[in-house]
Amino acid sequence: MNQPPKTDRRIKPDRRKKPTHAFTLRKNGLSRKFIRRKQDREKSHYVDLYSLRSILAVFSVLALSVADAILTLLLVGKGKAKEANPLMDFFLQLGPIPFLAVKYFVTCACLIWFLIHKDYFIFGRRGSVKTIFVIFLFLYLVLIFYEIYLIRV
Repeated sequence: MNQPPKTDRRIKPDRRKKPTHAFTLRKNGLSRKFIRRKQDREKSHYVDLYSLRSILAVFSVLALSVADAILTLLLVGKGKAKEANPLMDFFLQLGPIPFLAVKYFVTCACLIWFLIHKDYFIFGRRGSVKTIFVIFLFLYLVLIFYEIYLIRV
């Protein structure tokens, strides 16, 4: 039996053929919080809605960064430490307000980049940007405890 050729009934092209751009937020009223298909999760992708866990992680790192900046100012003021980052040391020499402002805005810019790219794979699929984010959170915690230790000594 001859069957008529199947026609593609889709009106629009398949949107899964190319990844969503990072800044295509809620295009046409659509939103994506996570990727449902397993095969699509195995590729790097963007989402335009973020989980509460991701938002809390961003604010946690931001809070730890601000705490690090304040503790650094205390330690430098007491003569117990010196800023190791030459760029931040330059702003520290200008005063505490420029130091805090630059630290805050650089951290915010990096956190936004990490949040947007959280589902991208690195090192040949061995890890994701999300993994680096968790490592930063852990390292900031260690740094804060170390700075508190230095203040108490």
